[in-house]
Amino acid sequence: MDLRLKTLVIIIVAFATMAPVCVLSGGERTTTTSTITISPGALIEVIGEYAEVRVHRVNSDKLDLKATFYNGEFIDFYTRSFTPEPSNHFVISTKIGGSGSKSANSIIDLGIPVGVHLVVRTTNRPISIDSATLSTASLTTTDGNISVMNSSGDYDLSTTNSEVIAQSVDGKMNITTTNAHVWVDGVIDIGNNSIATTNGDVVVRLRDGSNVTVSGATHNGDVTINGGSEGIVRDGDTATLEHRVENGSATLLITNGPGAIHINPEAIALFDGDS
Repeated sequence: MDLRLKTLVIIIVAFATMAPVCVLSGGERTTTTSTITISPGALIEVIGEYAEVRVHRVNSDKLDLKATFYNGEFIDFYTRSFTPEPSNHFVISTKIGGSGSKSANSIIDLGIPVGVHLVVRTTNRPISIDSATLSTASLTTTDGNISVMNSSGDYDLSTTNSEVIAQSVDGKMNITTTNAHVWVDGVIDIGNNSIATTNGDVVVRLRDGSNVTVSGATHNGDVTINGGSEGIVRDGDTATLEHRVENGSATLLITNGPGAIHINPEAIALFDGDS
C-alpha cells in the first residue's frame, strides 16, 4: 500500500474511535442520543464541566445516553469506546470553552446495565443515581449535591459546599463534603465506611440487615443515638460516640464539627416528610 494512503487510513481509524459529536453550535438547546452494547463489569467514565449527571438502571446490556446542551456552541462533547462492542471501557466527556462559556451547561442522562463500574467527575452541578445496581461508583463534583436512591454497590461520594443524600442504599459508602448536611438511610453490613463533613449535620438511619460498629466525633453540635445519649461521651463542647448493630462486622467512622450527629433518630424530615 502506498505510504501516504496507509497513513491516511490510520488517521481515519484513529478519529473514528474518538466518536466526536463536534463543538455544537446554534440554538439555545441541543440534544443528542446514542446506545452502545456494554460488556459485563465494564468501566463507564463521565468527565464533565458544568454538567449535571443523572443515572438509572436499564434491564439490558445496552448503555443509553441522552445529552442535552444549553448554549451548546461553547460545549465540546465526545464519546469514546476503548474496545469494539461490547465495550468494556466507555468514556463520555463534555468540556466548556469560549468567551460565553459561563452560560453553557449540560445534562447527561445515562441508563446503565447492572454490575458496571461507574466513575463520574464533574463541576458545579449535581449528580444523581436512582435504582442502579452497580459494582462500584466513584462520584465527584464541586458545589453540587449528590444523591443515591434505591441502589446497591460500593459508593465513594465527594463534593464541596453541598448536601449528600443516600436513601435506601445497600452497600459500602464513603462520603465527603464540606459546609453541608449528610443524610444516609440504608443497610451497612460490609467493609470500612466513612462520613465526613464540616458545618453541617450528619443523620444516619441503619436499616434492618445492618451489621456495623459506628464511631464518631464532633464539636459544637448535638449528638444522639436512638434518640438518647447511650454510647456518647461528652467533654465540654466535644462529643464522641460508639454504637454497635448486631456483631458490628462492618465499620462506620463519622467525622464532623461543628455540627450534629444523629444515629437512628425517630424520624428524618428529609425522608419521612415530618416537620
